[in-house]
Amino acid sequence: MTNLPPEPRLADGRAPATASQLLARLGEIGLKVQTVSHRPVFTVDEAKSHRGQIPGSHAKNLFLRDKKGAMWLVVCLEDRKVDLSTLAAKLGSGRLSFGSARRLMAHLGVAPGAVTPFAVINDTTHLVRVALDGDML
Repeated sequence: MTNLPPEPRLADGRAPATASQLLARLGEIGLKVQTVSHRPVFTVDEAKSHRGQIPGSHAKNLFLRDKKGAMWLVVCLEDRKVDLSTLAAKLGSGRLSFGSARRLMAHLGVAPGAVTPFAVINDTTHLVRVALDGDML
């Protein structure tokens, strides 16, 4: 018998949405997408080396929490310098730190290195607040 790791689960016990389910949902709301698969990346430099020549702006995604447990998914341009103290003040939050891998899986259904704004499809209780950098627009 093999000791396989348990299947990832959200805090409510559900399995996270699959890529197929996400793409189907995007299609339902009228978005046409093209996907590029790559291994999980942990830095902007890693992302740059794996994406090739995809046009457009590119983002980095930060899963953060404050000491009271409030969670944030911050999406900003990939080269934006992020000062967590300044960001906390702008968000009206307490001191921010990176959320744990366990918390990330429980609420967004993804592992470190695979954080994406599309993961909010898994946050049916709306506990993770999304902050989009205005320069993304």
